[in-house]
Amino acid sequence: MSDHGSTGGEAAGAAAVPDDAEAADAALDAVEPERLLNGEREDTQYLDDAEHWAKVYAELLDFKRALLAVAHDRVASMDEAAGTEVEATDLKILKAEADRFERRLRFWRDRIRLLAERRPNP
Repeated sequence: MSDHGSTGGEAAGAAAVPDDAEAADAALDAVEPERLLNGEREDTQYLDDAEHWAKVYAELLDFKRALLAVAHDRVASMDEAAGTEVEATDLKILKAEADRFERRLRFWRDRIRLLAERRPNP
């Protein structure tokens, strides 16, 4: 037994391996173009909420772009069959996720401008 309290041989902080249904749901959620994050409300009237969500999406987009860059670099050195599989699946999903994050970031930046324009002048 490890002294860090994990069970089932998992490393500290590692997520449990999803079953097939969970994996399928996560894959669909990842590429659902209109999916909002938990707690995200497009109709917020608060500038700080809009700024928060713009920051969240900027971070998510940066993360996905970094993953895409690493994946593209790795594909170049893979066996052709492996590279083809990655291009047909993983890269498409990563790209769809990045595209969604980019759209959401644009939405929140537009929302920030709108809310800032509505703010009364001091």
